[in-house]
Amino acid sequence: MFVKVSPSDYARHRRSWRGSVPLRSFSRLATELASTSDTVAVDLKFELDEHDRVHMCGTASVQAELTCHRCANTVPTTILAEIDAVIVRSDAVAERVAQEADVIVVTENPIQVCELVEDDLIMSIPWRVDEKEHECIALDASETTQALPTRATQFTQKPFENLRKLLEP
Repeated sequence: MFVKVSPSDYARHRRSWRGSVPLRSFSRLATELASTSDTVAVDLKFELDEHDRVHMCGTASVQAELTCHRCANTVPTTILAEIDAVIVRSDAVAERVAQEADVIVVTENPIQVCELVEDDLIMSIPWRVDEKEHECIALDASETTQALPTRATQFTQKPFENLRKLLEP
């Protein structure tokens, strides 16, 4: 069920890993999403950088449904995480490298793929659903109510206008 890779071995041989990982493997991500997919698509490349550190880059994506903050309807969305990080074995090394790149501390080898990409996926969840990508009922209603006052000022009625005319000599 859990897919594992050895980042250091993959980097030494400039290998890639591409596949699908069950969404249930991502314990924190699964609780954040109403997913329309049972899997997360992952595509990772490993290599050694100029300092012989393990460098990992790639993408992870999942189809999900997010709730629109205006109309409370769910909206199908693709969550895409761009991953570009250096993998180190200790917090001390991570502190030195953090000035130059994103860092992932890996203390066990091999490691589950979900552990390598879950944080990036969580950080890629948008705060708000883009109303332009779906037909938001609340957005249409708010545009209508904002337009009403300007129309009302164009057609101002004067109910006592006729009374003024009657009182004039």
